[in-house]
Amino acid sequence: MNETSEAIDQNIRWVPFGALALALLVASGFWKIEKNRENPIQPLQVQDSRIAKKPGAQIKLEGKLAPAFSLPTYDGKTMTLSDYRGKIVFLNIWATWCPPCREEMPSMQRLHEHFIDNDFAMLTISIDEKTADIEPFMKELGLTFPVAIDPKQVVVSQYGITGVPETYLIDKNGIVIHHLVGPGQWDTPEIFSALEQLISR
Repeated sequence: MNETSEAIDQNIRWVPFGALALALLVASGFWKIEKNRENPIQPLQVQDSRIAKKPGAQIKLEGKLAPAFSLPTYDGKTMTLSDYRGKIVFLNIWATWCPPCREEMPSMQRLHEHFIDNDFAMLTISIDEKTADIEPFMKELGLTFPVAIDPKQVVVSQYGITGVPETYLIDKNGIVIHHLVGPGQWDTPEIFSALEQLISR
C-alpha cells in the first residue's frame, strides 16, 4: 500500500469519530450557547462547596487512557472500569442536588435502553455525600442504569472535573475519545447513529 492509500485509509478510520464529535456537540446544547465565536464557551462551573476543586485543576484526558477506578454501587455491587474493556463506555459524573444532572437523566435512560444489548455500557458516578438520597432519586426518574457512589470524590480528583454533570466517552481500548462539560440531550438520532458506528468497529 502506497503512502497516499495509507493516508486515505487513516482518514476513513477517523470518520466515525468526527461524526460523533459533531453529534455530541449538538447533544450537549453547546450550539445554543455559542451565539458568537468571539465569546468562547467556558466550562460549566458549579459554585458549590460540595465539589472540593481548586481552580484550573481540570485534567485533559482526551486521547489518554481513562483513569482506573473501582467503586461500590448504591445497590451494594461494585463498579470497576476495567471490567468494561471491549465496550464503548459512557461515563457520567453527577449528583442528586444538581439541576442540570436531573435535566439530562431522562435522555440518558433512553440511551441506556437503546443500547442495552450492544457492546455499550452506561456507567454513572454520584458524588453525593448523602448516599441515601440516590435511591429515591433513581426511582423518581425511573432510572435503571448502574450508579456507583463516590462521596469522597476520588474520581473527581482522578478525572479533574470542574463541575457536574461531566461525561466521558471511552472506546473499547479504554481511551477517552470525548469529554463533555454540562448536560446533554443523549437520545437524538445523530447520537444513536454515531455510537452505532463506534460499537460496530
